[in-house]
Amino acid sequence: MSANHPLRILFVSPFFDAQTEDPRATLDRFPILTALPAELSARGHSVRLLGLGPEFAQTTSNGVQYAWLPASAPVRLGSKLLHRWKPHHGPAYYQPSLRLANTIRALDPDIVHVFGLTMDLQLALIRKRLPRNTRIVVHYHGGAPASGPLRGRIQRRAVRGIDAALFTSPDQAGPWIQAGLLAPHQVRQLIETSSPFSGLDRDEARQRTGMSGNPVYLSAGRLHPIKDPLTMLRGFAHIARRQPEARLYLYYLTDELLQEARALAHSFPHIRHRVEFRGRARLDEMEAIYSSADILLQASIREWSGLAVLEALSCGCIPVVSNIPSFVAMIGEDGRHGRLFEPGDPLALADAALGIEDPSAMSRAARRYFNDELSFAAMARDLETIYQDLGREA
Repeated sequence: MSANHPLRILFVSPFFDAQTEDPRATLDRFPILTALPAELSARGHSVRLLGLGPEFAQTTSNGVQYAWLPASAPVRLGSKLLHRWKPHHGPAYYQPSLRLANTIRALDPDIVHVFGLTMDLQLALIRKRLPRNTRIVVHYHGGAPASGPLRGRIQRRAVRGIDAALFTSPDQAGPWIQAGLLAPHQVRQLIETSSPFSGLDRDEARQRTGMSGNPVYLSAGRLHPIKDPLTMLRGFAHIARRQPEARLYLYYLTDELLQEARALAHSFPHIRHRVEFRGRARLDEMEAIYSSADILLQASIREWSGLAVLEALSCGCIPVVSNIPSFVAMIGEDGRHGRLFEPGDPLALADAALGIEDPSAMSRAARRYFNDELSFAAMARDLETIYQDLGREA
Protein backbone atom coordinates (compact mmCIF):
# COMPACT_ATOMS: atom_id res chain seq x y z
CA MET A 1 0.00 0.00 0.00
CA SER A 2 1.47 3.34 -1.01
CA ALA A 3 0.88 6.34 1.22
CA ASN A 4 1.08 8.67 -1.81
CA HIS A 5 -1.67 7.17 -3.97
CA PRO A 6 -5.45 6.86 -3.68
CA LEU A 7 -6.46 4.13 -1.29
CA ARG A 8 -9.00 1.35 -1.61
CA ILE A 9 -11.02 1.87 1.57
CA LEU A 10 -13.66 -0.54 2.78
CA PHE A 11 -15.94 0.42 5.67
CA VAL A 12 -17.61 -2.44 7.53
CA SER A 13 -20.78 -1.88 9.56
CA PRO A 14 -21.62 -5.03 11.59
CA PHE A 15 -24.20 -3.35 13.85
CA PHE A 16 -27.27 -3.88 11.71
CA ASP A 17 -30.05 -5.87 13.39
CA ALA A 18 -30.88 -8.20 10.53
CA GLN A 19 -34.17 -9.25 12.12
CA THR A 20 -35.96 -5.92 12.24
CA GLU A 21 -34.72 -3.29 9.81
CA ASP A 22 -34.17 -2.65 6.10
CA PRO A 23 -30.42 -2.06 6.01
CA ARG A 24 -30.75 0.92 3.68
CA ALA A 25 -32.73 2.73 6.37
CA THR A 26 -29.58 2.88 8.49
CA LEU A 27 -28.08 5.35 6.02
CA ASP A 28 -30.63 7.96 7.09
CA ARG A 29 -30.25 7.19 10.79
CA PHE A 30 -26.46 7.23 10.93
CA PRO A 31 -24.88 10.02 8.86
CA ILE A 32 -21.39 8.65 9.53
CA LEU A 33 -22.22 5.81 7.13
CA THR A 34 -22.82 8.26 4.28
CA ALA A 35 -21.06 11.54 5.00
CA LEU A 36 -17.66 10.19 6.06
CA PRO A 37 -17.29 7.75 3.12
CA ALA A 38 -18.49 10.46 0.73
CA GLU A 39 -15.88 12.91 2.01
CA LEU A 40 -13.13 10.33 1.55
CA SER A 41 -14.40 9.57 -1.94
CA ALA A 42 -14.29 13.30 -2.72
CA ARG A 43 -10.64 13.25 -1.68
CA GLY A 44 -9.92 10.80 -4.50
CA HIS A 45 -10.11 7.43 -2.76
CA SER A 46 -12.07 4.36 -3.83
CA VAL A 47 -14.62 3.79 -1.07
CA ARG A 48 -17.10 1.01 -0.37
CA LEU A 49 -19.24 0.05 2.61
CA LEU A 50 -20.30 -3.48 3.49
CA GLY A 51 -22.84 -4.33 6.15
CA LEU A 52 -25.09 -7.11 7.38
CA GLY A 53 -28.72 -7.33 6.29
CA PRO A 54 -31.66 -9.74 6.11
CA GLU A 55 -31.01 -10.19 2.37
CA PHE A 56 -28.65 -8.96 -0.29
CA ALA A 57 -29.07 -5.28 -1.14
CA GLN A 58 -26.92 -2.64 -2.76
CA THR A 59 -26.93 1.01 -3.76
CA THR A 60 -24.53 3.79 -4.76
CA SER A 61 -24.45 7.30 -3.33
CA ASN A 62 -21.95 10.15 -3.74
CA GLY A 63 -19.39 7.90 -5.36
CA VAL A 64 -19.61 5.26 -2.62
CA GLN A 65 -20.79 1.69 -3.28
CA TYR A 66 -22.91 0.12 -0.54
CA ALA A 67 -23.79 -3.55 -0.17
CA TRP A 68 -25.47 -5.56 2.56
CA LEU A 69 -24.97 -9.28 2.93
CA PRO A 70 -27.04 -11.70 5.02
CA ALA A 71 -25.55 -14.00 7.59
CA SER A 72 -26.33 -17.65 6.99
CA ALA A 73 -29.67 -19.02 8.20
CA PRO A 74 -28.05 -21.17 10.95
CA VAL A 75 -26.12 -18.16 12.23
CA ARG A 76 -29.27 -16.03 12.32
CA LEU A 77 -31.11 -18.76 14.20
CA GLY A 78 -28.23 -19.18 16.63
CA SER A 79 -28.06 -15.43 17.17
CA LYS A 80 -31.68 -15.40 18.37
CA LEU A 81 -30.92 -18.08 20.95
CA LEU A 82 -27.69 -16.45 22.12
CA HIS A 83 -29.39 -13.06 22.35
CA ARG A 84 -31.97 -14.53 24.70
CA TRP A 85 -29.13 -15.90 26.81
CA LYS A 86 -27.11 -12.65 26.84
CA PRO A 87 -29.53 -9.88 25.85
CA HIS A 88 -27.12 -7.08 26.75
CA HIS A 89 -25.44 -7.80 23.41
CA GLY A 90 -27.48 -6.75 20.38
CA PRO A 91 -28.50 -9.53 17.96
CA ALA A 92 -25.94 -8.34 15.40
CA TYR A 93 -23.16 -9.22 17.84
CA TYR A 94 -24.01 -12.90 17.42
CA GLN A 95 -24.17 -12.87 13.61
CA PRO A 96 -20.59 -13.19 12.40
CA SER A 97 -20.78 -13.71 8.65
CA LEU A 98 -18.16 -15.80 6.86
CA ARG A 99 -19.61 -14.47 3.60
CA LEU A 100 -18.95 -10.92 4.75
CA ALA A 101 -15.36 -11.77 5.72
CA ASN A 102 -14.74 -13.59 2.43
CA THR A 103 -16.20 -10.68 0.43
CA ILE A 104 -13.87 -8.28 2.22
CA ARG A 105 -10.93 -10.51 1.29
CA ALA A 106 -12.05 -10.74 -2.35
CA LEU A 107 -12.31 -6.95 -2.67
CA ASP A 108 -8.64 -6.69 -1.63
CA PRO A 109 -8.84 -3.27 0.10
CA ASP A 110 -5.85 -1.35 1.41
CA ILE A 111 -7.80 -0.33 4.50
CA VAL A 112 -10.63 -2.11 6.30
CA HIS A 113 -12.37 0.30 8.68
CA VAL A 114 -14.70 -1.52 11.09
CA PHE A 115 -17.29 0.30 13.19
CA GLY A 116 -17.28 -1.25 16.67
CA LEU A 117 -14.35 -2.34 18.84
CA THR A 118 -16.59 -4.71 20.81
CA MET A 119 -17.88 -6.65 17.78
CA ASP A 120 -15.50 -9.41 18.82
CA LEU A 121 -16.77 -12.36 16.79
CA GLN A 122 -17.02 -10.55 13.47
CA LEU A 123 -13.76 -8.70 14.03
CA ALA A 124 -11.90 -11.93 14.83
CA LEU A 125 -13.33 -13.56 11.72
CA ILE A 126 -12.35 -10.62 9.51
CA ARG A 127 -8.80 -10.62 10.83
CA LYS A 128 -8.49 -14.36 10.32
CA ARG A 129 -9.58 -14.16 6.68
CA LEU A 130 -7.50 -11.16 5.62
CA PRO A 131 -3.86 -11.10 4.53
CA ARG A 132 -1.51 -9.68 7.15
CA ASN A 133 -0.64 -6.71 4.94
CA THR A 134 -4.27 -5.47 4.93
CA ARG A 135 -4.53 -2.66 7.42
CA ILE A 136 -7.46 -2.90 9.86
CA VAL A 137 -8.75 0.22 11.62
CA VAL A 138 -11.45 -0.17 14.26
CA HIS A 139 -13.63 2.74 15.39
CA TYR A 140 -14.70 2.76 19.04
CA HIS A 141 -18.43 3.26 19.55
CA GLY A 142 -18.74 2.44 23.22
CA GLY A 143 -18.45 -0.63 25.38
CA ALA A 144 -15.86 -2.02 27.76
CA PRO A 145 -13.27 -4.78 27.63
CA ALA A 146 -14.69 -8.24 28.09
CA SER A 147 -15.00 -9.54 31.64
CA GLY A 148 -15.68 -13.25 31.08
CA PRO A 149 -12.89 -15.68 30.16
CA LEU A 150 -14.46 -16.96 26.92
CA ARG A 151 -15.33 -13.59 25.47
CA GLY A 152 -12.02 -12.27 26.79
CA ARG A 153 -10.10 -14.80 24.69
CA ILE A 154 -12.18 -13.98 21.61
CA GLN A 155 -11.71 -10.26 22.14
CA ARG A 156 -7.96 -10.63 22.68
CA ARG A 157 -7.66 -12.53 19.40
CA ALA A 158 -9.84 -9.94 17.63
CA VAL A 159 -7.94 -6.82 18.67
CA ARG A 160 -4.45 -8.32 18.61
CA GLY A 161 -4.28 -8.06 14.84
CA ILE A 162 -5.69 -4.57 14.32
CA ASP A 163 -3.44 -1.72 13.26
CA ALA A 164 -5.27 1.25 14.78
CA ALA A 165 -8.11 1.77 17.26
CA LEU A 166 -9.84 5.14 17.00
CA PHE A 167 -11.14 6.86 20.17
CA THR A 168 -12.74 10.26 20.65
CA SER A 169 -10.39 10.78 23.59
CA PRO A 170 -7.21 8.79 24.35
CA ASP A 171 -8.47 8.47 27.95
CA GLN A 172 -11.17 6.10 26.68
CA ALA A 173 -8.45 3.67 25.58
CA GLY A 174 -7.12 3.37 29.14
CA PRO A 175 -9.17 0.31 30.18
CA TRP A 176 -8.24 -1.47 26.95
CA ILE A 177 -4.55 -0.81 27.50
CA GLN A 178 -4.73 -1.77 31.18
CA ALA A 179 -6.44 -5.05 30.23
CA GLY A 180 -3.57 -5.82 27.88
CA LEU A 181 -5.87 -5.80 24.84
CA LEU A 182 -4.39 -2.76 23.12
CA ALA A 183 -0.89 -1.35 23.03
CA PRO A 184 -0.44 2.44 23.19
CA HIS A 185 0.92 2.55 19.62
CA GLN A 186 -2.40 1.17 18.33
CA VAL A 187 -4.43 4.07 19.77
CA ARG A 188 -5.30 7.03 17.55
CA GLN A 189 -7.58 9.96 18.27
CA LEU A 190 -10.60 10.64 16.07
CA ILE A 191 -14.08 11.71 17.13
CA GLU A 192 -16.74 9.01 17.04
CA THR A 193 -18.95 10.81 14.54
CA SER A 194 -19.97 14.30 13.44
CA SER A 195 -23.02 16.36 12.58
CA PRO A 196 -24.54 16.81 9.13
CA PHE A 197 -26.06 20.16 10.17
CA SER A 198 -24.84 23.55 8.96
CA GLY A 199 -27.17 25.72 11.05
CA LEU A 200 -30.14 27.94 10.22
CA ASP A 201 -30.78 31.62 10.71
CA ARG A 202 -31.75 31.98 14.37
CA ASP A 203 -34.89 34.07 13.80
CA GLU A 204 -36.10 31.69 11.10
CA ALA A 205 -35.36 28.69 13.31
CA ARG A 206 -37.31 30.17 16.24
CA GLN A 207 -40.29 30.81 14.02
CA ARG A 208 -40.28 27.09 13.22
CA THR A 209 -39.79 25.84 16.77
CA GLY A 210 -41.62 28.47 18.81
CA MET A 211 -38.66 28.66 21.20
CA SER A 212 -38.07 32.02 22.89
CA GLY A 213 -36.09 33.49 25.74
CA ASN A 214 -33.04 35.60 26.51
CA PRO A 215 -31.05 33.47 26.38
CA VAL A 216 -32.59 30.23 25.15
CA TYR A 217 -31.15 27.16 26.86
CA LEU A 218 -31.46 23.66 25.43
CA SER A 219 -31.13 20.14 26.80
CA ALA A 220 -30.94 17.46 24.11
CA GLY A 221 -30.09 14.28 25.97
CA ARG A 222 -31.97 11.32 27.36
CA LEU A 223 -33.54 11.79 30.81
CA HIS A 224 -31.34 8.96 32.05
CA PRO A 225 -29.22 8.92 35.22
CA ILE A 226 -26.01 8.76 33.17
CA LYS A 227 -26.99 12.12 31.61
CA ASP A 228 -27.71 13.58 35.08
CA PRO A 229 -30.62 15.83 34.02
CA LEU A 230 -31.35 16.71 37.66
CA THR A 231 -27.98 18.45 38.05
CA MET A 232 -28.71 20.25 34.78
CA LEU A 233 -32.10 21.46 36.09
CA ARG A 234 -30.64 22.58 39.41
CA GLY A 235 -27.98 24.47 37.51
CA PHE A 236 -30.60 26.19 35.39
CA ALA A 237 -32.46 27.19 38.55
CA HIS A 238 -29.33 29.09 39.64
CA ILE A 239 -28.94 30.60 36.16
CA ALA A 240 -32.55 31.77 36.09
CA ARG A 241 -32.10 33.90 39.22
CA ARG A 242 -29.53 35.97 37.33
CA GLN A 243 -31.21 35.82 33.93
CA PRO A 244 -34.92 36.47 34.46
CA GLU A 245 -35.79 36.07 30.76
CA ALA A 246 -33.95 32.76 30.30
CA ARG A 247 -35.93 29.69 29.24
CA LEU A 248 -34.98 26.04 29.06
CA TYR A 249 -36.31 23.50 26.54
CA LEU A 250 -35.80 19.78 27.05
CA TYR A 251 -35.83 17.32 24.15
CA TYR A 252 -35.18 13.68 24.97
CA LEU A 253 -35.32 10.24 23.39
CA THR A 254 -35.97 8.38 26.64
CA ASP A 255 -37.69 9.55 29.83
CA GLU A 256 -36.39 7.40 32.69
CA LEU A 257 -36.24 10.40 35.06
CA LEU A 258 -39.12 12.43 33.60
CA GLN A 259 -41.24 12.27 36.76
CA GLU A 260 -38.34 13.32 38.98
CA ALA A 261 -37.29 16.06 36.54
CA ARG A 262 -40.80 17.52 36.36
CA ALA A 263 -41.11 17.46 40.14
CA LEU A 264 -37.74 19.18 40.53
CA ALA A 265 -38.58 21.91 38.02
CA HIS A 266 -41.94 22.42 39.76
CA SER A 267 -40.21 22.75 43.12
CA PHE A 268 -38.50 25.98 42.01
CA PRO A 269 -41.30 28.58 41.62
CA HIS A 270 -39.12 30.95 39.60
CA ILE A 271 -38.52 28.37 36.82
CA ARG A 272 -41.79 26.47 37.01
CA HIS A 273 -43.12 28.18 33.89
CA ARG A 274 -39.74 28.68 32.20
CA VAL A 275 -38.88 25.02 31.69
CA GLU A 276 -40.61 23.17 28.88
CA PHE A 277 -40.49 19.39 28.50
CA ARG A 278 -40.94 18.76 24.78
CA GLY A 279 -39.99 15.10 24.52
CA ARG A 280 -38.86 13.39 21.33
CA ALA A 281 -38.31 15.39 18.15
CA ARG A 282 -37.96 14.06 14.63
CA LEU A 283 -34.47 14.00 13.17
CA ASP A 284 -35.47 16.54 10.53
CA GLU A 285 -36.52 18.97 13.28
CA MET A 286 -33.25 18.93 15.22
CA GLU A 287 -31.29 21.40 13.10
CA ALA A 288 -33.92 24.08 13.73
CA ILE A 289 -33.98 23.21 17.44
CA TYR A 290 -30.22 23.61 17.86
CA SER A 291 -30.27 26.76 15.73
CA SER A 292 -32.98 28.23 17.99
CA ALA A 293 -30.90 27.85 21.14
CA ASP A 294 -28.11 30.01 22.48
CA ILE A 295 -26.63 27.51 24.94
CA LEU A 296 -26.69 23.73 25.27
CA LEU A 297 -26.65 22.35 28.83
CA GLN A 298 -25.43 18.79 29.30
CA ALA A 299 -24.37 17.30 32.65
CA SER A 300 -23.43 13.77 31.57
CA ILE A 301 -21.41 11.63 33.94
CA ARG A 302 -20.01 9.58 31.06
CA GLU A 303 -20.20 9.72 27.26
CA TRP A 304 -18.46 7.73 24.55
CA SER A 305 -18.75 10.75 22.30
CA GLY A 306 -21.58 13.26 22.64
CA LEU A 307 -23.56 13.80 19.45
CA ALA A 308 -25.57 16.64 21.01
CA VAL A 309 -22.38 18.65 21.53
CA LEU A 310 -21.33 18.18 17.92
CA GLU A 311 -24.79 19.07 16.61
CA ALA A 312 -24.90 22.13 18.85
CA LEU A 313 -21.50 23.39 17.67
CA SER A 314 -22.48 22.86 14.03
CA CYS A 315 -25.45 25.20 14.58
CA GLY A 316 -23.62 27.80 16.67
CA CYS A 317 -25.21 26.72 19.96
CA ILE A 318 -22.61 27.07 22.72
CA PRO A 319 -22.02 23.89 24.78
CA VAL A 320 -21.87 24.20 28.57
CA VAL A 321 -21.01 20.63 29.47
CA SER A 322 -19.51 18.44 32.15
CA ASN A 323 -15.75 18.03 32.32
CA ILE A 324 -15.43 14.49 30.97
CA PRO A 325 -12.85 13.28 28.43
CA SER A 326 -15.07 13.10 25.35
CA PHE A 327 -16.45 16.61 25.89
CA VAL A 328 -12.97 18.02 26.54
CA ALA A 329 -11.80 16.41 23.29
CA MET A 330 -14.57 18.20 21.39
CA ILE A 331 -14.59 21.69 22.90
CA GLY A 332 -11.04 21.90 24.30
CA GLU A 333 -9.79 22.64 27.79
CA ASP A 334 -9.32 26.37 27.20
CA GLY A 335 -13.02 27.24 26.95
CA ARG A 336 -12.80 28.92 23.57
CA HIS A 337 -15.52 26.75 22.06
CA GLY A 338 -17.68 26.03 25.10
CA ARG A 339 -17.57 25.89 28.88
CA LEU A 340 -16.79 23.00 31.22
CA PHE A 341 -17.93 22.32 34.78
CA GLU A 342 -17.28 19.46 37.17
CA PRO A 343 -19.85 16.65 36.92
CA GLY A 344 -22.61 16.75 39.52
CA ASP A 345 -22.02 20.41 40.47
CA PRO A 346 -25.02 22.63 39.57
CA LEU A 347 -23.39 25.80 40.92
CA ALA A 348 -20.37 25.23 38.69
CA LEU A 349 -22.72 24.67 35.75
CA ALA A 350 -24.43 27.98 36.43
CA ASP A 351 -21.14 29.83 36.82
CA ALA A 352 -19.89 28.38 33.53
CA ALA A 353 -23.00 29.50 31.65
CA LEU A 354 -23.16 32.92 33.26
CA GLY A 355 -19.48 33.46 32.48
CA ILE A 356 -20.13 33.64 28.74
CA GLU A 357 -19.58 37.34 28.03
CA ASP A 358 -20.25 37.61 24.28
CA PRO A 359 -22.55 34.77 23.16
CA SER A 360 -22.90 36.05 19.58
CA ALA A 361 -19.16 36.12 18.97
CA MET A 362 -18.71 32.76 20.67
CA SER A 363 -21.50 31.28 18.55
CA ARG A 364 -19.84 32.39 15.32
CA ALA A 365 -16.49 31.06 16.51
CA ALA A 366 -18.09 27.73 17.44
CA ARG A 367 -19.42 27.23 13.92
CA ARG A 368 -16.05 28.07 12.36
CA TYR A 369 -14.30 25.71 14.77
CA PHE A 370 -16.75 22.92 14.01
CA ASN A 371 -16.27 23.29 10.26
CA ASP A 372 -12.48 23.37 10.56
CA GLU A 373 -11.95 20.61 13.14
CA LEU A 374 -15.07 18.49 13.80
CA SER A 375 -17.07 18.28 10.58
CA PHE A 376 -17.20 15.15 8.44
CA ALA A 377 -14.83 16.89 6.03
CA ALA A 378 -12.37 17.43 8.89
CA MET A 379 -12.84 13.82 10.02
CA ALA A 380 -12.01 12.61 6.51
CA ARG A 381 -8.89 14.77 6.39
CA ASP A 382 -7.67 13.45 9.74
CA LEU A 383 -8.60 9.88 8.90
CA GLU A 384 -6.74 10.08 5.61
CA THR A 385 -3.62 11.05 7.58
CA ILE A 386 -4.09 8.03 9.87
CA TYR A 387 -4.51 5.72 6.88
CA GLN A 388 -1.43 7.10 5.17
CA ASP A 389 0.63 6.81 8.35
CA LEU A 390 -0.31 3.13 8.46
CA GLY A 391 0.76 2.84 4.82
CA ARG A 392 4.19 4.21 5.64
CA GLU A 393 4.47 1.71 8.48
CA ALA A 394 3.66 -1.22 6.18
